[in-house]
Amino acid sequence: MKKYILHLLFSFFSLSVFGQNTLRLEVNVLDGKKSAVEDATVSIHQKTFVTNSSGLSIFNLAPGTYTLQITHPNYQEKQISVHLTKNTQLDIQLQSETKLEEVFITAKEKKGLTSTSVIDRKAMEHLQPSSFTDLLELLPGGLSRDPDFTSVNRIALRESAGAPSDYITSALGTQFMMDDHILNSNANLLTSSDPRHLSERPLNLNSTRTGVDMRTISTNDIERVEIIRGIPTAAYGDLTSGLIKIERKVGLTPFQARFKTDGFSKQYYVGKGFSMTENWQLNANLDLLDSKNDPTDSYDNYRRMTGSVRSRLLTSLWNSPLEWRSTIDLASNIDTKEIDPDTGVTAIDQYKNTSLRISFTNNFAYTLNQNNFFNRIVLNTAIRQGFDQLKQSKLINLSGPRSLPLSFEAGENTGFYPTLRYISDFSTDSNPIDLSAALQATGKKKSGGFQFQYEAGLDFRYSKNRGNGMQWDLATPPNSVMGSRPRTFDDIPAWQNAAAFVGNELNYQLGQHRFNLYTGLRLSKLLGLDPSYKISGESYLEPRVNFQYQLPDIMLKEKPLAIDLTVGYGEFYKTPTMGMLFPNQKYWDYAQLNYFHNDENYRYVNFMTYIENTENKDLTAAKNSKKEIRLNLSYRRHNLFVTYFNEILNNGFRSTLQTRVHEFKQYDAAYVNHDDWNNGPNLANIPYTLKKEFGTYSTTENGSATLKNGVEFGYSSPRLKVINTRFTLTGAWFRTEYRNTVPVIESPAISLGGQNFPYYGIYKNDQGYINESMNYNLMIDTYLPQLGLTVSASVQGNLYDYKKSDQRVPEPEQYYGLDNVIHDFQPSDAQDAYLQWLVRGVSSDHISRRLTHTVQANLKVTKVIYRGIRSSMFVNRIFNYQHPYTFLGNRIYRKVGNTPYFGMELTYNF
Repeated sequence: MKKYILHLLFSFFSLSVFGQNTLRLEVNVLDGKKSAVEDATVSIHQKTFVTNSSGLSIFNLAPGTYTLQITHPNYQEKQISVHLTKNTQLDIQLQSETKLEEVFITAKEKKGLTSTSVIDRKAMEHLQPSSFTDLLELLPGGLSRDPDFTSVNRIALRESAGAPSDYITSALGTQFMMDDHILNSNANLLTSSDPRHLSERPLNLNSTRTGVDMRTISTNDIERVEIIRGIPTAAYGDLTSGLIKIERKVGLTPFQARFKTDGFSKQYYVGKGFSMTENWQLNANLDLLDSKNDPTDSYDNYRRMTGSVRSRLLTSLWNSPLEWRSTIDLASNIDTKEIDPDTGVTAIDQYKNTSLRISFTNNFAYTLNQNNFFNRIVLNTAIRQGFDQLKQSKLINLSGPRSLPLSFEAGENTGFYPTLRYISDFSTDSNPIDLSAALQATGKKKSGGFQFQYEAGLDFRYSKNRGNGMQWDLATPPNSVMGSRPRTFDDIPAWQNAAAFVGNELNYQLGQHRFNLYTGLRLSKLLGLDPSYKISGESYLEPRVNFQYQLPDIMLKEKPLAIDLTVGYGEFYKTPTMGMLFPNQKYWDYAQLNYFHNDENYRYVNFMTYIENTENKDLTAAKNSKKEIRLNLSYRRHNLFVTYFNEILNNGFRSTLQTRVHEFKQYDAAYVNHDDWNNGPNLANIPYTLKKEFGTYSTTENGSATLKNGVEFGYSSPRLKVINTRFTLTGAWFRTEYRNTVPVIESPAISLGGQNFPYYGIYKNDQGYINESMNYNLMIDTYLPQLGLTVSASVQGNLYDYKKSDQRVPEPEQYYGLDNVIHDFQPSDAQDAYLQWLVRGVSSDHISRRLTHTVQANLKVTKVIYRGIRSSMFVNRIFNYQHPYTFLGNRIYRKVGNTPYFGMELTYNF
């Protein structure tokens, strides 16, 4: 009955008619003594199962000829051909020879058409990560870092650490996929009404413009990760920097429990894969992480809880195999920060950010006859609903009488005086919903010596936010000066992206020369936008090309040296998010008469309110052009790759300052007459002067350039037979330039004659940066399966780290005043009593800093204690040396980050 209910639950997502014309294939995997081999991986026709304790694996297949592959870490791989015409039972015997060369505990570089790092389960188990952020250490140029759960963990591919806040398009343009479904963040609008509250905690946790927060992704149930740093196929879009494909465990697995602890967090995990029927498997897992930035501070906390139920059903439809995968995912992330009452401060201020995600996904893979033009059709659908709520409380102590506005409309209005001490409770309610559907058809054909592998498909994504938005009581605002008003998110139009793509991989072999060429084209467009938006009339065409040439093997000492040369080019577009397209309105409230009297009946404040729509209707998609060339060498299991890459993104998203000139009255309070009072003074009898002020606001423009150049490299040795040890060296040279591409406006923060400075300069450039570094990571790992022991030591660091700011032009190109008339800035203006202040001080801009080499040693050990019980421990910075460097003629000695960071875990497999 339970199995029936579970099957019915997953049938809720989609309806399909399944055929019954299948044959049963039983595979018994045995060792040299004809004993059952448990946990052997048996693969046939895109289906993979793990043998049970009896060494048995069962398949239901259509009649035909198949290639059967059996692998196990302690046995030689075996492949056989099976011609299936009736129900069949096979006994397959494996030779007991450990394939140590196939065991990688670091990322493995693929030799395909684009730069891709593969991280499998074995590497993750040895790394002992707390979140997805930790996996980035395994990439070329990646270094180990202590976990940071107090701020957003944004990704940075192929760039030095420390990108400025105005250059976030690279992170936003990195696409995450979980089981072939997009983790869409375009409808994320969870921002605070007071981002500076509690040491800027809301600001540090704002991910609305940076994409996926890697803290929220647990690695416990991940089977494999592909991080594509190069040029993915045309099937993937709405990205600029890279693609991360996460595959979770599916199929029969033993019950596993994991407990991990370190200096920052505790983590608990349980998971199990069930075989419900011969052709239906079910996986379930639950994961909990509890983190504190300071173990002694229970008032600053991050908690992550994830749960998942995943189903895989193998059947047939119209006499052809059909695979149906369904998932239900639940993810909860809670950030809290409160005032510690032991500090003596009134414990009122608090921050709580609760994020809940529920998702339902389906993957259908339908295999057709090889004679058809398309022989595989894949349909992926997903619905993902978020329930995010940010709640804050803040104690407000005003130093004196303050006036507050109440109006939602522009024009003159009356305000009020709050009490000098009050508690402000304010919140943001965000309910993003993401829908997606992707249809892909693939096929293979041969003609002469050419082999074609082609694809075509459609991709649609929809995002909407139905939350109540940013809310607070206007009588008790979180700040005495607010530049906004409460706003609901449900009024914001939906974000819709439709795309179509085609691609083909051509393979040709001429003698010992092999050629692979992929060409693809993707066309995408945002739908449903008002025609006044420039982007509504634009379509984006994205060409992708990858070419690989495999040279004939060169024989050295009767062993082949394999050489591959790969080049690629691609164009990528990332469209603006909902928050960029439809930002909050900006409010300015100018007090025209501020009359505070000891008698409450004679208190009165009059405001002039201006409202500005801050959207930029000229905003368009950010475009990144990527080029790379890679050399692969392989000789006697020695593998070496070197990749040069170049990326040019000239129109990334950037928040820029804008101005408006506002006119308002300034009444003379000395003429207020209590005898002429009717719910306030008679303003008609009070003299006033007209004043003008600049009002400033921010908008999003295509104004940031991120230029990446670099060289990635990696070498892995064969395992030394005596001690089963491999040496792996990876690293990268990164040079990243950050610059603005639109003029910027600035005004000096001074007052002249008691008045605000009355001019703004228009400057050619803002602060630009050059970050350059050379990173290395040498890992030495020993794998002893007979002892159940894996030991690795890594030596990593920087050869150098260089940072330099661009030299800004001190003089503005133009300027304007309160009359909004733009003037060219003349050399003589630098001597003007007012205009001279527009010349910026840039004397320190050219100063650069070059840090010298660092060396850090890390140790990791994994040991099987008893049968299914495995213990692991790690120590980072067991040795740490930072060479002194010279800055402005001074010798600087560094002692930052010298404290070791360690942790351990226990894993049980039953």
